[in-house]
Amino acid sequence: MSAKSEQLRKVIGFYRVSSYVTGIFLLLLMITWGIRRLPFLGFDLWLLGPNGFITFESYGVEGEGLPDVGVNLTVWILIVHGWLYVVYLLADFRMWTLLRWPFTRFLFIALGGIVPLLSFYTEARYAKVAKAELEKLERGA
Repeated sequence: MSAKSEQLRKVIGFYRVSSYVTGIFLLLLMITWGIRRLPFLGFDLWLLGPNGFITFESYGVEGEGLPDVGVNLTVWILIVHGWLYVVYLLADFRMWTLLRWPFTRFLFIALGGIVPLLSFYTEARYAKVAKAELEKLERGA
């Protein structure tokens, strides 16, 4: 097995994991954002607040009335997804550079971290394409 095929195998695994984790956090983000923004709801998910272990706290007008203690899980899900998206982009970039794919494919895969459910599709499709190219590389080497 060549060094390039071993590197590519690791990158595909890294991409697959980052796709799932980023996709899950994007779904969590959309759910918590919806709970906050829908007019009849207007709550943030709160951890270790004054009202219990995990509770919904009224968001009010631009966050007025949120507790002073505990952790705002809605905000933390947003922050964690942002950093996971950076990792997802890095995995996308590594696959793109190693496989010398067109830039449009890089952009389409990158959309997977910001369009709900798309990361699951891109993972299934392009991990399969990458594995096929890896097998082709290994047969030719």
